Amino acid sequence: MKEVKVSPEELKNIIDNSKIIGSGFFGTVFTYKDHLIKLDKSLFKLLDINDIRFAKELIEDHYKYSDQREDFNDRDQIEYLSNHQKDIKYTKLPEGIVTLKEVNSKVNGISPGIIIPYHKDHQKLEKLSKKDYQKVLIVLKNLLLAVKELADNRIAQEDLIEANSKKRDKYNVLFKETTPQIIDLSGDLVAEGEYFINAKEMYNQLGHIIFNFIDNQDIKKEELTSFEENKELLEEFARKISK
Repeated sequence: MKEVKVSPEELKNIIDNSKIIGSGFFGTVFTYKDHLIKLDKSLFKLLDINDIRFAKELIEDHYKYSDQREDFNDRDQIEYLSNHQKDIKYTKLPEGIVTLKEVNSKVNGISPGIIIPYHKDHQKLEKLSKKDYQKVLIVLKNLLLAVKELADNRIAQEDLIEANSKKRDKYNVLFKETTPQIIDLSGDLVAEGEYFINAKEMYNQLGHIIFNFIDNQDIKKEELTSFEENKELLEEFARKISK
């Protein structure tokens, strides 16, 4: 697992010279060299709007007075995921953590963020045109293989459909040409190793994604919780569009 140790001033400089890629409820994602950093959102805001002279004080006060007094992410989870990258070819997993140095003894070594792959020139899966049936079929078949590979390695991404998606139409999946890429692979909605029970929820969400793309087809909708059921649905979709 990679570890990037940064002083408050170094972290401030990284933020000032980066490009924000996105921001969720807990974290802000921004560029870092050829990678991305997902950082504690509240800490990012503090450093972003203040002068570098106050960086050390801001960080120490953040961990002294806020609710966030420990690692932003579970480093055991990140280590498990990064160590299993060698076994996984369809999905890029988190690569490591960012830790703090040159602060007080209570803050030194705390991790405020993680290092994740940068999927440049990818689009959100929901931008894939439903009318391009052949491309939809290929992308979804590849996504099914990616999900199966995660499950085979005792990893379940239970947030394939974003948790805050009111219409269940926003996904933690990107694509480039016909290659999908599952993202947001850390946090409470990712189960790995000893915390992995089964992949039913991940396959169920995948089933909903598939149905959302083929809802203009005369195919029966039902709950899908396995590789075989999703594979059968895609095979039926392939038969429909070949007629």
